[in-house]
Amino acid sequence: MDASRRTLRWSIWLGWQLDSNWTEPWLFVIYVLVKPLTSSLLLVCMYFAARAATQGAVPPEFLPYMYVSNACYGLVGAVMFGMSYAVISDREHYRMLKYIYISPGHLQTYLVGRAVSGAVQALLGGFLNLGIGMIAFPEIRQAIAREPIAWGWLVYFLVVGTVMLLALGLILSAAVLNMARQGMFLSEGIAGILYLLCGVVFPLAVLPIVLQWVGLLLPPTYWLEGMRRALLGSSPDTLLHGPLSGWSMGHLALAVTVSTLVLAVLAIRYFRWSERRAWQRGKIEETTGA
Repeated sequence: MDASRRTLRWSIWLGWQLDSNWTEPWLFVIYVLVKPLTSSLLLVCMYFAARAATQGAVPPEFLPYMYVSNACYGLVGAVMFGMSYAVISDREHYRMLKYIYISPGHLQTYLVGRAVSGAVQALLGGFLNLGIGMIAFPEIRQAIAREPIAWGWLVYFLVVGTVMLLALGLILSAAVLNMARQGMFLSEGIAGILYLLCGVVFPLAVLPIVLQWVGLLLPPTYWLEGMRRALLGSSPDTLLHGPLSGWSMGHLALAVTVSTLVLAVLAIRYFRWSERRAWQRGKIEETTGA
């Protein structure tokens, strides 16, 4: 237990240093803010373009929906895909993964620590992003101020959702562990799938029925819906009578909790099997140079 705590603490510190030691702290904070802000502003421009093309037929509720969803999705990228990329970078670029594996620390705990470091940066960027959105766009400010923020639900979904994303990231890392460096494209592909099917930009109600069912099978769908409702009180999916319109916050929390428990068990078992297989096949110390 002491070894796991030390591994987690030092891996978080290492992840922060790898991401931030290239510049001054104030410049790094700007960098953390600019990344999510630029993608959010792209969606804002798309919203106003669609609104102008339809002579104002696009409901104003869609702007805060997309803005809040994109800010929350930054946590998905930082945790899930940051964890899998840590495998690639430590093995192929720094060539230190084999030394981490044979050290007294635990590889699984080390990767979780690297993901937690990314999650802290994503949370910082997300809160700053939401703050700027409230200042710059009246639609977002009015949507968040229309109903009190459900702080209890917000904290719950943040905590449980982060654990869920860690489990998904561990599964993805286990798969990448037995691939060459091209395994990073697996993360990028899954990122695009989740971005489309989890209701980040488009509510599930506007997707074809088949894709709606696929989206309902993805645990981040319920987490994102819970985060939106905690901040906004409602979402366009409710207005459009989508598949989640009849779900209460309790139902969403139950879905996220159950899926997190199932994913955690699967992630631990799969990572142990994949780690053992990678060691037997020499994948932990293999560098492709491609």
